[in-house]
Amino acid sequence: MTEIILRELSSSDIDWMVSVGSKLEVTAGDRLLQACENLNALYLILEGEFALNSLQSEHSPPSTLPQVFYTSGDVIGAFLLPSDQLLPFAVTALEDSWVLAIDKQLLADKLHQDAGFGARFYRAIAMLLSSKQWQITARLPKESMLQSHLEMTKSMLSVFGSLHDSDMCWMTSAGRVKRLKKDEVYIREGQPLEALDIILQGSLSMFIYQGKRNSLSLAFNTSQNTQPRKIAEALSGEILGVTAFLDMTPNLYMLKASQETLVLSIPISALMPRLQQDIGLASRFYRALASLTAERLFQIIDQLQKSTRYEPGCSLCDSQAYTGELDIADLQQLSIARARFNWMLHQLGVKA
Repeated sequence: MTEIILRELSSSDIDWMVSVGSKLEVTAGDRLLQACENLNALYLILEGEFALNSLQSEHSPPSTLPQVFYTSGDVIGAFLLPSDQLLPFAVTALEDSWVLAIDKQLLADKLHQDAGFGARFYRAIAMLLSSKQWQITARLPKESMLQSHLEMTKSMLSVFGSLHDSDMCWMTSAGRVKRLKKDEVYIREGQPLEALDIILQGSLSMFIYQGKRNSLSLAFNTSQNTQPRKIAEALSGEILGVTAFLDMTPNLYMLKASQETLVLSIPISALMPRLQQDIGLASRFYRALASLTAERLFQIIDQLQKSTRYEPGCSLCDSQAYTGELDIADLQQLSIARARFNWMLHQLGVKA
């Protein structure tokens, strides 16, 4: 993880973070953060290792899911910075460690004032969170699968709530609509990424091969010794290929249409030059990807912690907190995100 920070940020970016940040020493066994506290800073681990401790009641059975660890170069708290949500877990040092704490408001002001810093910072955060997401996903039990309608809603909020109308116009003009038949394999694991895709209608199942993987065999569709495992269902509004785009690596999963599906395919050959030319778009775009990867990682960690999720029929009372709830600000931003997505569908001639 360390190389991501050093590669993506400039010397001036690092100098600014050092000048405004506070270096904290955390002794092994001590908690950096307590569960259910407000997060007022972003924490970059400089040295050491931390574990996330779940919020399970004394009557809950012990979890058999893998524990989440954070080491040098990882960032703690990135997915909670845009909101006032309480931290759903505690963070404990496994060894003597050093972290850099950057005040939430100072960071927000810097991101607002400096688009260049914003583009580099959000890209680095998106890469860090995406890498952590796939580290954890690969260790999930076979029966585990991600995604729900609520999570799809928050993913849509993460992406379309961060972009401007002009950004949507460009994406609509630069991309082309593709129609996929049910059970059609759209992307194979191991193949090079040629486009970022937005699901307009329908859904796609995401599969990964476990165990030893040969990239050439995967890319050229050579028979595998193991069957692929379904890890998620990507729904309308999702962006596909984020991890491969950020790392410029072959695709990490296979995508198969679960039903007849429409996607907007934006060529990488058009997207990359645009991001280099328009620093404002780059900052907003990488912020959208950072928000999306943050939400996905939060979903995974939430599943590992076995938190209480809202389901239809649950009592909406002040005494019960549900992870994944949308507050008033989120709902207002969601209405904007939905309007932008529906506008995109209308421009492309797709019925909402």
